[in-house]
Amino acid sequence: MPGSREIRIDLPCGVFYNLANIILDLNGTITVDGSFVDGVVERLKEISEIMDAYVLTADTGQTLENLTDQLVGECGIKIHQLESGRGDLQKLAFLEELGRDETVAIGNGCNDSLMLREAKLGLCVIGKEGASIDALMASDAIFFNICDALDIILKPKRMIATLRK
Repeated sequence: MPGSREIRIDLPCGVFYNLANIILDLNGTITVDGSFVDGVVERLKEISEIMDAYVLTADTGQTLENLTDQLVGECGIKIHQLESGRGDLQKLAFLEELGRDETVAIGNGCNDSLMLREAKLGLCVIGKEGASIDALMASDAIFFNICDALDIILKPKRMIATLRK
């Protein structure tokens, strides 16, 4: 499943990121109440040009059907719908299949915390739907808006101030 595109980020402290994949949670991360957060679609289009992008969702809000055309058709995102049961373990297994050392994960919920902790770069979004303490504690960086989290990937120099040691 790993892709052939990637972004390389070399922080001045010796930390190096070689990211080929991004995994995004759907509800509460890139959408609120079933609609995309303003600015997300444009950023997802840009990101899907430089790395392989995936949305993982249990489709709790049953909104995936309305969003699929934009995600897949416009943005080039691959969708993986989770089975009922332990979404956290399913997301972790998906991450491991892609390769945790070359994947950035973005989420906000308890079911994202394992994925956030184990990804090379885990980003938590505290959006309008909030974020779980587990997701916050498992992340490398925290953002109040998904667009800011996506921008740190599109404009990697922003990572220097936040992530260098």
